[in-house]
Amino acid sequence: METYEEVLARAYSFAQSLSVNFSGANDGKFSDVRIIETRSQYSVTKDINESFQRYVQHNNLEEFLKTMKNGEVVSLGKSIAQGVLTIVENLNKNRSLYSILITCLVEKIVHPSQDVRFAQSNLPNGYSNRSTDQNHITPFLKIKGLTACAASGAESGRNMERPFPYKFDYPGKPKGAGNLEAFLGILHAIQEENFDPFPILVLLMALDIHNKVDISTFEYPSSKELTIQEIFNAVMRHFEEAKGNGKARLPVLAIQAIYQSLVPELARYKGTVLRDPPNRHTGNDKEGWIGDVQVDHSNGLPYESVEVKSGKQIDVGMLLTLPRKFHGNIVDRYYILSTCTEYIAPDNEQEIMKTVELMRLKTGCQIIVNGLHKSIWYYLRMISKPNEFLSNYTFQVFSDSDVKDEHRVLWSGILKDVQGESSE
Repeated sequence: METYEEVLARAYSFAQSLSVNFSGANDGKFSDVRIIETRSQYSVTKDINESFQRYVQHNNLEEFLKTMKNGEVVSLGKSIAQGVLTIVENLNKNRSLYSILITCLVEKIVHPSQDVRFAQSNLPNGYSNRSTDQNHITPFLKIKGLTACAASGAESGRNMERPFPYKFDYPGKPKGAGNLEAFLGILHAIQEENFDPFPILVLLMALDIHNKVDISTFEYPSSKELTIQEIFNAVMRHFEEAKGNGKARLPVLAIQAIYQSLVPELARYKGTVLRDPPNRHTGNDKEGWIGDVQVDHSNGLPYESVEVKSGKQIDVGMLLTLPRKFHGNIVDRYYILSTCTEYIAPDNEQEIMKTVELMRLKTGCQIIVNGLHKSIWYYLRMISKPNEFLSNYTFQVFSDSDVKDEHRVLWSGILKDVQGESSE
């Protein structure tokens, strides 16, 4: 019998091969991956390499999913392949369902007799989808750079952890148009119609791999030596011009990029480990996070952390929560950095400074409150290779799962501008 990790590794290997085979489609954008109706069945459009279409056909993934209407099981009007595509296309709105589904599929392969719709251990003959995901699935997804939740899909998507089996009458309402119907239809197919879960697992991973936009898509120019002022201006421009969801993530990534240079350079960080990627604020307490960017002792306890307040001035309440955050651990330094130009309201400054000292006496931690922009300028002058920060920040922007593609495109354009100017 295969282990969870062996099943995942085998599926990932197939998914990599499949994604490479259809990566040459037209402009390679995931938006061109579509499934259309032809002769009452669904097939992949010609924009996708033929081998992908053959995979769907060979594994019977063109068969229709089922749903429940007026108490009767009827066709959903979507194929299995299209149901998988629905879930992957909704990843920006709901990544937890993807993780839960992968866990169900792997569980069915490892334990074929298990009805994977009974995804909680307190249900009759059930199993813990959350524990299996947290211990086996999510760690693998993170290592391979696939879409993953902080700890598990069930923990992140509490809407799908109601105490009922995942049958057609399941009362949950996950985000993403068509997500619930596709999810329940796929589980019905493998449980009631004996569809092989493995090719569905492969297809999920392959589409997710294809959805990960390669850095070359954005044509990041090779890094030339820029001045500290040029680097600072470029990052500030990125913060200012970025719009919409994900904008608040950028200052956190900049601080993370700074620490990627600071930790190896400064003697005070010897024997410590920088957590990477930075905190996503889901399941923080269980994972030992106390801020957005964190350096730990070698034993995993927090040594230093930075909390970024996007669009918020620093107030007393933020300081008063620190003893609870520290959980009795001795933290050396804790920074609270605000993106606001006036990071402390003048009327509150005296009270905040008094509270900083009070919290220092109470926790033994040096607490520093400052403006984020001012801090980045200071850090850039401190590190020995400011251009290394630029490379670190570019990598963080490219790889972070909370950054939107439009923010990556924007950063690519800014880099081209500033590096073009520096060569003139």
